[in-house]
Amino acid sequence: MTLSAGRHLAFPFRIDGDGRTAAPRNDSDHVRDEILQLLLTNPGERLFLPGFGGGVRRLVFEPTSDVLKGVTKARITEALKRWLGHRAAIEALEVVFEGETVDVLVKFRPAGSPDSRVLRFQRKGR
Repeated sequence: MTLSAGRHLAFPFRIDGDGRTAAPRNDSDHVRDEILQLLLTNPGERLFLPGFGGGVRRLVFEPTSDVLKGVTKARITEALKRWLGHRAAIEALEVVFEGETVDVLVKFRPAGSPDSRVLRFQRKGR
């Protein structure tokens, strides 16, 4: 899968070996980067997009419960559909709390791609 029109920046932002800003290799990598940005951004963090974000970073400080797990899964699902629904089809989402660790597993299929990809994100409290 080749990159769509326009130049994209890799996430996290970095400089490539040739001294230029790094870019994702293909659309699938770019969609993965967008999902990571969404998960790591807290709602209200972006001034002109206050509703943008999955809020996963805040979860490590919350008391774990089945209710929180359900709310988190619903919040992430809603954010993925709202902000990236046109870029990826979400096939599965798992949220696991273990002590101060939040583990999020997203199985998605980038738009226009026949292949599914899995993104596992883990966040630990201090």
